[in-house]
Amino acid sequence: MLREREKRVLVIGGAAAAVLLILAFVLIPGVSRIKSQARAVAAAEADLAEVRKARPQIERIQSETGAKAGIVRAAANVKDAPLSRITSALQEAGIPQAALNIKSGGVRNGELFREESFDIRIENLTYLEAVTTLQRLSAGSLPVAIRSASLKSRYDDPRYLDVTLRVGFLTPKS
Repeated sequence: MLREREKRVLVIGGAAAAVLLILAFVLIPGVSRIKSQARAVAAAEADLAEVRKARPQIERIQSETGAKAGIVRAAANVKDAPLSRITSALQEAGIPQAALNIKSGGVRNGELFREESFDIRIENLTYLEAVTTLQRLSAGSLPVAIRSASLKSRYDDPRYLDVTLRVGFLTPKS
């Protein structure tokens, strides 16, 4: 049998052990989880604020995409081949056939559109002609997307450029 004092020490020790176990396995992990969740909420709120700030730009891009999709759908009714349409658009921009070289770069199917790519090399353009050509291709009635543009000064006359473009001609996916 245990004496009264030993019983009291055992009860106090057991209570202290129970408190330590509760602290170690329940309270401290719970507080840690709460802090982690609070950081996640703060990060989510910051992300939401960024999306709200970007909303006008997202809406502008969606409207531009819708306009481009309309051009693609309208161009699907034209029977001319993409290569001839691009060539005629460049010649209408004032680029002579002798300065123009176009090669097919293959076909890629996207979610909504089919893209036939072309590598266009144009020699002896002035800076103004190069900018006008890029504007005519990107903002014109052709359903094209300019994927890359490389402008190089000519070694014989720095007033002129050689322009290499990677252009994707878009058609609706069937």
